[in-house]
Amino acid sequence: MLDRLGLGRPGARCLIVGGLLMLSACGPVSTTLVLQDAETALEGARGAGADHFAAFEFVSAEEYLRKAREEEGYSDFQVAITLATQARKFAEAAHERALKNPSRGTLPPAAVEDAPDGPDAPVPSETHESGSQL
Repeated sequence: MLDRLGLGRPGARCLIVGGLLMLSACGPVSTTLVLQDAETALEGARGAGADHFAAFEFVSAEEYLRKAREEEGYSDFQVAITLATQARKFAEAAHERALKNPSRGTLPPAAVEDAPDGPDAPVPSETHESGSQL
């Protein structure tokens, strides 16, 4: 059949080898993409304060992502994809829970009392080791 396509033996070998190379690259590429999605979701959750306001989900996302990277290192790509997907789901849940937390965005009372008043508040000056001002 390959002779009818004009591939002959050398062409058939190239076709088969090329196909195998393409198939073997799918695992690492798709794993990398899923891991990147999970990392991005985790960073978004961290930015929303999920490490404080949704600790369970946030730590779960971190641990699933850590294990996914480990499995990727063992070339167990399907397991890595499954774990990274779970990490992304936990990170998204942490992000959502952190955003819904009623105490998010408020400063503790001590921090508010110590804060300088308005834009005219004095700016602390820096001093050099010798004691002279910079």
